[in-house]
Amino acid sequence: MRQTNELRKTKITQMNKLACACILIIILPSCDSKDKIATHSYGKLVWYDEFEKNIINEDDWTFDIGTGAPEFEDFGVSSPVFIPKNFPKNNFTVRWTGKIKINESSNYKFFIVSDDGVRLFVDKKLIIDNWNPQPATESSGNIYLEANRAYPIVVEYFEESGGEALILGWESELFEKCLIPTKNLISENGQSGLTGKYFPNQTFDSSDSSIIITRTDSVLNWVSGGGWGNNELQYYTNSSDNVRIENGKLIIEANNKSYKGSAYTSSRIKTKNSWKYGRFEISARLPEGRGTWAAGWALPSDWVYGPWPFSGEIDIFEHVGHEQDFIVSSLHNIAHSGDVSRSDQQGKSRLENACNSFNLYSLEWEKDKIKIFVNNHLQLEYNKNDQGWERWPFDQPFHIIFNIAIGGSWGGLKGVDNNVFPSKMEIDYIRVYQKTADGI
Repeated sequence: MRQTNELRKTKITQMNKLACACILIIILPSCDSKDKIATHSYGKLVWYDEFEKNIINEDDWTFDIGTGAPEFEDFGVSSPVFIPKNFPKNNFTVRWTGKIKINESSNYKFFIVSDDGVRLFVDKKLIIDNWNPQPATESSGNIYLEANRAYPIVVEYFEESGGEALILGWESELFEKCLIPTKNLISENGQSGLTGKYFPNQTFDSSDSSIIITRTDSVLNWVSGGGWGNNELQYYTNSSDNVRIENGKLIIEANNKSYKGSAYTSSRIKTKNSWKYGRFEISARLPEGRGTWAAGWALPSDWVYGPWPFSGEIDIFEHVGHEQDFIVSSLHNIAHSGDVSRSDQQGKSRLENACNSFNLYSLEWEKDKIKIFVNNHLQLEYNKNDQGWERWPFDQPFHIIFNIAIGGSWGGLKGVDNNVFPSKMEIDYIRVYQKTADGI
């Protein structure tokens, strides 16, 4: 919540007085209110929100809306429907080939939404190259094409795990963005659509024995799973049913309510501010119930090193309902994403009353070191050492995110108990400290 400098100074003075009064308290097992939290000696308080007002300050916060997968009325069918039963659901590739008919000369912009990797060749030129594991992400490329010609086109796609998505569209100076009509695509046998060859691997092993099926696909567009890349079941909204302020607390609430094709609703809220380095403190009470997946985490504001996971992710805390009272803290990069079993990139500890009381989750992030604490107990430490950006993309500004997902690749491992709803996460405050103005 944005406040005047005078008010901030008054609050900081009050907290400093409180710190002197509580100087004998070294470690707090739990934090039932912000009045019990002393100002940290790490550095200057540069931003905070303690949710004193009844509304969320939209100058400080924004929302993610939807399922995380692109929303189209006419995107085709989900890939498990049209892929043969003996085909793997994960770790496969498809190569579609054929020609694209051009009716009018123009500069064409092609776009592809994919989960995971994709490449697009038009007229034997590579115009889209996003060959990375990722949630549904839009990529685009431009090329000038002449009228009354049929150009060779190749679409290459790989699916790693989780949900699948592939949306193929275009726009030009003559028409607005839309899906590419089937009538403009010609397969190798002259039918409408493109010729698809399906491989049960990510290497496009070209031997005939490795191809599961070869066929003409009239529609290349599908969305399956979605769920922010994790097969999650919720639809994120900014409705007061899912996110609001009550009694000085930020409430994120997941409900068993069908909405736009999803069985559950929830919310994902994130700071508009971003920071490079500092100490970040979050006082929170977490949701319980099998199927819930709550998190307080951080993503880069500018994806300098590329799409996820290239530019990094910092998970300050995660909690899944089927592992009640276990807190997980993790770091993701291109060297280790998804699988963070390496001890230097993940910490896990039991925290009694994680869902019944407020606890303090803290991140101390410096230019050569990251530490994550639970109630001031060290949970995870990761050092830059001489590692390059592949292991240390954590030199750019990040913003903070809070959400409750339902189900998904981790939260849904043991199913969802519909009797736990509504399920809430409550946040008492967020505070950001930095050692200097530039955060170093």
